[in-house]
Amino acid sequence: MPNPFVWFDLRTPPKDAAQRFYSSLLSWQIADDGTMAAGAEPWGAVAEDPEASTARWLPYIQVEDLEEATRRALELGASVVQPRTAGPAGFFTTISDPTGAQVALWQAPAVE
Repeated sequence: MPNPFVWFDLRTPPKDAAQRFYSSLLSWQIADDGTMAAGAEPWGAVAEDPEASTARWLPYIQVEDLEEATRRALELGASVVQPRTAGPAGFFTTISDPTGAQVALWQAPAVE
C-alpha cells in the first residue's frame, strides 16, 4: 500500500494519566519511555507536551521524498505546523490540511 500510516503519537499534557487510561481500557503495553506496542512491535508513543491545551493524536504517513510531499501539500492548501525535524527513526514534517487536521509526513533515513 503506498503511503501507509506508520506511527501514531498521543501528544498530551498529562502523560501518566493517558498511559493509565489506555493501558487499562485496551490492555496496551506502554513502556516507561511512552512507547506503545502490540506484541513485540512498537506502533506509537505517548509524548508529554506541557504546552498543549488539549491532547491530540498525530498520525505519521510514510512518504518517499519528504521535501516533495511537503511542497505538494502546500500547493494543495496545507500549512506547515512543524518544519522538517529529525526523529529517532527518520525525518518528519507536521502539516495541517486545508480542513485543519494535522498529520506528520515521515521519511525513513537513507540506507547506505
